[in-house]
Amino acid sequence: MKIKTFYGWTEKGMDKKVNEFLAAIPSIDVVDIKFGSPLFFFSAMVIYKEEFPSP
Repeated sequence: MKIKTFYGWTEKGMDKKVNEFLAAIPSIDVVDIKFGSPLFFFSAMVIYKEEFPSP
């Protein structure tokens, strides 16, 4: 299992980063996404497994 963290000053900015990451790596299986909103920014942590193509 692996994680990737993101942050953005706006929800839209963070959403864009997460969506670009998910679109760029089609061979992952998302386990969970954690979201946080501390004082001045938004953050997310994507927990995923890499799926390896079968031979």
